[in-house]
Amino acid sequence: MDAIQFLKQEHEKAKAAFAKVLKAAPETRGQLWTKLQPELEAHEQIEDTCVYEPLSRDAGKRDSKLADWRKTHQNEVTKVEGLIKEMGKLDPEDASWLTKLKAVHASLESHIREEEQDIFPRISKVCDEKQLKQAGTELKEMKAKKLKLTTVR
Repeated sequence: MDAIQFLKQEHEKAKAAFAKVLKAAPETRGQLWTKLQPELEAHEQIEDTCVYEPLSRDAGKRDSKLADWRKTHQNEVTKVEGLIKEMGKLDPEDASWLTKLKAVHASLESHIREEEQDIFPRISKVCDEKQLKQAGTELKEMKAKKLKLTTVR
């Protein structure tokens, strides 16, 4: 599986998990969030390491938006991390927690849309099939390691 296929698959999983949390009863949504949050963190880290960091180095000559995308991505991640940190101070059964979750969800939905509609097609133009497959393998392996470490803690 290439990197773009992997990331799109991950996006679908995240959307489904968010839907469950958003629809859950107040007393169960915290547990669902506890399962989703490490997935989101792992996704961001592996995406940056395996895709955006190499692109920021290598794509600049061919696509300036891709060369700058890592900074944009990091700014978006910082915003979402701030919201998640605020959520950590709230009770998942409170309306204010749900409001923060909805803000995280909206931000990630926008991010996914931009990646899938603009960034991924650009990546496909500057990376060959071999590069994309290699990055896909790295993404899969790194995610497995990160999630294994998370469950051990």
